Amino acid sequence: MASPRGTVDDSLWLDNARVVPSGTSYAAVDNSATGEEIARVRSATPEDVDRAFDSAARAQKRWAAVSPADRVAVVAKAADILDGMADDLATTMQAEVGTVASQVHATQVALGLVAIRHTAASALDAITEREKIGKSDVVREPAGVVGAITPWNYPLMQAALKAAPAIATGCSIVIKPPSAAPLTTFLVAEAFAEAGLPAGVLNVVCGSGGSVGSAIAGHARADFVSFTGSVEAGRKVAVSAAQQGTRTSLELGGKSAAIVLDEDTVRAAVRHTIGSCFANAGQTCAALSRLIVPRHLLEEAEDEVRQVMEQVVVGDPFDSASTVGPLANEGQRNTVVEHIRVAGETAGVRIVASKDISHLTRGWYAAPTVVVADEPSAPIVQEEVFGPVLAIQPADDDLHAIELAEGTRFGLIARVWTDDDARFERVARQLCVGGVIQSDAPTAWDAPFGGVKNSGYGRERGVYGVEEYLVPKSLQRGGSKI
Repeated sequence: MASPRGTVDDSLWLDNARVVPSGTSYAAVDNSATGEEIARVRSATPEDVDRAFDSAARAQKRWAAVSPADRVAVVAKAADILDGMADDLATTMQAEVGTVASQVHATQVALGLVAIRHTAASALDAITEREKIGKSDVVREPAGVVGAITPWNYPLMQAALKAAPAIATGCSIVIKPPSAAPLTTFLVAEAFAEAGLPAGVLNVVCGSGGSVGSAIAGHARADFVSFTGSVEAGRKVAVSAAQQGTRTSLELGGKSAAIVLDEDTVRAAVRHTIGSCFANAGQTCAALSRLIVPRHLLEEAEDEVRQVMEQVVVGDPFDSASTVGPLANEGQRNTVVEHIRVAGETAGVRIVASKDISHLTRGWYAAPTVVVADEPSAPIVQEEVFGPVLAIQPADDDLHAIELAEGTRFGLIARVWTDDDARFERVARQLCVGGVIQSDAPTAWDAPFGGVKNSGYGRERGVYGVEEYLVPKSLQRGGSKI
């Protein structure tokens, strides 16, 4: 499949069909490697959002009446259909987001499929669970009509994390994909329709966060709103939903730290952390964007950084040699470049290594950069860059390392590098984050994912992610004999 091009007028997905929105404005989708426009997508209006919620509300009760096993089967079949579209999905996301060829199948495509398949595997037990409390039975029912707002960094996975559990549990859903990367979400909608999903259960509306996103967050027909994005936008979503009394789940990113405790792990930790921080050009909410190392190992860490940076190749995402591609859009590129500029002028911060990208004269590229920040209040330590920028913080001891890790407003994940299980748990239990991983252990997809503090609330993935779309109901038994 070639990079998508052209004007997309039928940019509403309503009742399992493409429909033309009522508005006349368009949003441009750029090829992040060149800056060239590859598509113009007509934006929805608040009235179109009403149409989508009307469709979802009509479909929801009928879909909830379908057996849980049959609903889950549709989710599983959609994953198989999307698997057959893997090359088209990869090409679309390379153009929309800029993920490099060496990573796009393993991250963008595979993680989206994993999100759907793991939902299918774990949903049935959560949906059908009955709990006995005295003479009451507690059952779980669909939350109802869901509004979902997704970001541009992982278009397939983010749509999957919301659509799959909503559909499996018997909810209907209205999704707003990101304006910078909306094309992948239509492939998801088409796959679910082909899998047998009834009309109206899944609807897609395109447009800006300020207009369409706000209309979804504050919609009177929304029973639950799931949002992934920035802290500032998440707060607005929560306020809009609260005015309607609507429950929300917010995943708002992080400033996650890798903490080195064992001296013999520092070089492995540097390699792993740079890989995490630079993957998808740093556009990952769970990226490890800080590395906390014992102060006496700082020189060794810096030496490893320079060696690893020699292997980093910044370039066209369609070039198999590239290891870091562009940012997804011009605005994000400008934000990252400004963070790097400010870091270079901040007391207590020095740049250890930065790639020369002067040969890249077009597209939304930012230089992968590693700094040492011995000032905890520095903006490069405190703010989510969402780009390929790693901050190393030297620590005096374990307690200082914990203090540094806890020194931001975020609380998504952390890694703790030690082979001592007791030491790992002691430190992990003191970190106010949603999850902690030991050393280079792989992420367990079925484990709950989500944050605390300004990283949000609510959980995605596995049973915990499914349960967000269910509401417990108690059935009190016994009649007049109680």
